Amino acid sequence: MPEKIVIVTGFGPFAGHEERNASWEAVNLLPDVFPFGKQSYELRKFNVPVAYDEVDRIVPHIWSLKPTLVVHVGVHGSIDTINLEQCSYTSGYCRSDFAKRCLPCDKITLHGKSAGVDGCTKLTTNLNTELIAKELNLETNVKCCCSTEVGNYLCGYIYLKSLDVDPDRTLFIHVPKVNEPYSSEQTMAAVYNVVGKCLEQLAAEKKL
Repeated sequence: MPEKIVIVTGFGPFAGHEERNASWEAVNLLPDVFPFGKQSYELRKFNVPVAYDEVDRIVPHIWSLKPTLVVHVGVHGSIDTINLEQCSYTSGYCRSDFAKRCLPCDKITLHGKSAGVDGCTKLTTNLNTELIAKELNLETNVKCCCSTEVGNYLCGYIYLKSLDVDPDRTLFIHVPKVNEPYSSEQTMAAVYNVVGKCLEQLAAEKKL
């Protein structure tokens, strides 16, 4: 039985994606075990409702499991690439979630290492997204890009919450809608490959 854990999350339905969310469609297809080197990692998948209170509940639970890596996945209706998000922002969360609830304040209070930094406007992953995108574009037929526009909705919110816990082991991936242009199987494979690249970086930095 694998002793180490990789966690990948996708989102449930929300406005414009009521019938299917491409992120969960892909994440749900991932295998339950991720072989890496001489080890096998348990790959746990979470379907996250598009609601702020659900993110507040799920993110602490995820990190309580002491995962080696956490990859959040969300759908973006206006892209045709796999976007690796480099950062998330601390303010601008004004939209109501799928449960029609809003946050009490659009500025997110941080609790991690950046909690006491005045004027902290964003948190950034320490994973090298540019290297991952470059390698995957050479090795696969799925176009991968880097982005700094995770948005100020649930995607940005869950990313910020996890980056606040551990920026070394957190990444967010935006994926396009199903079959625009990639099938769920192709998107799943892209997410799988990104997980592998993240583990390679953590191994090289002796963080596994």
